[in-house]
Amino acid sequence: MRIDIDGAVFKVSIVLNADDSNSPQQGRPRDKNLDDALIRITLDLLSQTGLEGVTMAKVGRLSGIPATSIYRRYPDAKSLIMAAIEDDLAKLQLHLEDHGSLRADLFAFLKMLAEALNPERARMLAGLLLPMHHDPELAALLSKKLEAIRNEGWRGVIDRAVQRGALRAQALEVEPLDDVAQTMIFYQAVVRRMPADEVFLNRLLDTVLMPALQRLGDGEPETNVDA
Repeated sequence: MRIDIDGAVFKVSIVLNADDSNSPQQGRPRDKNLDDALIRITLDLLSQTGLEGVTMAKVGRLSGIPATSIYRRYPDAKSLIMAAIEDDLAKLQLHLEDHGSLRADLFAFLKMLAEALNPERARMLAGLLLPMHHDPELAALLSKKLEAIRNEGWRGVIDRAVQRGALRAQALEVEPLDDVAQTMIFYQAVVRRMPADEVFLNRLLDTVLMPALQRLGDGEPETNVDA
């Protein structure tokens, strides 16, 4: 570019930042390690301090990542928080194999649920319970994943038991039992601050879930076998 000031001509060079995501030119590929660090720090803050404790300044200070690099990826704390939650929930394993019996299938489901609601993630979710009532986008994100756990986990287990003839079709309507399982595991993680280990899950299974479901069975109650 040439600029004429009082008869003097100056040549000015403009250099575009190749890492600027707003640039129309092709920039450097995004650094996945940097993205992963931002997600990890954000999830840690959500677990420790709740939604209000996550700020761009705090994420930058804890991660050591320059503010310019953070803002190129996320325009504000809300977008970073949503991306972190979505990334974390996307890692949950929902598919359950057929283990051959209602009890074995339920135990596998409870183990999946205990992993999904491990103490760190459960504390993070606990901090989002109130904010989600005022944030439709956050509520939709959380509800979608938690409903997927119910639909692909619990209902899949019950449906297989119905197909085997171990339960009557009415068992598909006993969704409050799923709520009981989620609530007890959540309470164990958040209030007691303890993982839902196999001893806890077996007790939940044999004193709550199996007795309730066996009332809807068509045949003999299943024996208590090791999961």
